[in-house]
Amino acid sequence: MSPPDFYLRSVHERDQEFIDILYRSTREDLLMLPMDPVFIDNLVRSQQQLHAFGVQQNYPNAQTKILESQSQALGRMIYEHATGDIHLIDIAVLPSAQGQGLARYMLQYLQQMAGTHQVSLSLRVVKNNFKARRLYLSAGFQIVDEDALSEQMRWRAGITV
Repeated sequence: MSPPDFYLRSVHERDQEFIDILYRSTREDLLMLPMDPVFIDNLVRSQQQLHAFGVQQNYPNAQTKILESQSQALGRMIYEHATGDIHLIDIAVLPSAQGQGLARYMLQYLQQMAGTHQVSLSLRVVKNNFKARRLYLSAGFQIVDEDALSEQMRWRAGITV
């Protein structure tokens, strides 16, 4: 599993600054645009609002967990537990904390939950997100559907690739 100093907790109002920083860190595509920094800041903020609205509209029962180590927020995951499936909506780790097994820890948390409830764990990953794809495939996920941009993956307890 992972070192015992990592743990997941529910999100609190005081986490908004961390969530803003984390979202910004995942939008390198926007941050690198050759435009006015104020415009870029507004663009990132509007994309973050659209993302949150999309999650709320498409996954009304979504839950958010913050990953901490030594009282410092390092990552976040959003998932929805529905009948027969847990759907991983989003997972993110601060760039400075990547490579420490934090995403794997969050994924294993959901796999354990899926195993306990005897449901599948599903997600969609963009095909060019090679790190994430490698993580999911190494964790036993199988590709069940795909389109030009992304792959739908599923994991079930007791099934190995």
